[in-house]
Amino acid sequence: MKKFILPYIWIVLVCAVVIPLRADSQDNRTEPKDKITVELQQSMIIHQSNSQIKITPGESLVQKQAREKQEQLNAQSATRTVIARERVSEPVVVATSWSLAELRTLYQSAASKFGIDWKLIEAVHQVESGKSTDTCKKSYAGATGPMQFLPSTFRHYANEGSDICSVHDSVYAAANLLARSGADTGDIDSALFSYNHSMSYVALVKSVMNSI
Repeated sequence: MKKFILPYIWIVLVCAVVIPLRADSQDNRTEPKDKITVELQQSMIIHQSNSQIKITPGESLVQKQAREKQEQLNAQSATRTVIARERVSEPVVVATSWSLAELRTLYQSAASKFGIDWKLIEAVHQVESGKSTDTCKKSYAGATGPMQFLPSTFRHYANEGSDICSVHDSVYAAANLLARSGADTGDIDSALFSYNHSMSYVALVKSVMNSI
């Protein structure tokens, strides 16, 4: 009887030991290892899981600063482009240059209309603005334009155009003022004094007139 019982006892003992060991072995094989994530300072991140390493691209602090700086430069460039386009659309004022011959033709035409000496007009133009053309520079007294009129005075004497900054319109207005003030009858002194209430001004313009 003992001969038949003993083998069964050994079988039971073996099963009791071997089966738990195999179960532990399988559990160890299937249990995942800890996942490790390391962020590098340069530009990549390393993930380690189940003994496999995976590298994915990232952005370092230096790269981030460089990117933000480039974006700022791009924005500034776009702003400058918009401003440049706006400036191109603005009207451009081009000064007109007159030769001495052209100016003297203008003086003579205005003088003929009002019956005065054209040299008087040229002398006034020379003293008032140095024969400047198409300008709106103002004096301390508020006079403006090539012949240095006060706006109210210019409006009163304008007869060939209404632009105080135009040499053409201003010369005709000056000729009109001088003629009405006595120049058409030869009273140059009264005409110049009416133009500018100063005897030194009268003397200066007459000196320039006599030198032409």
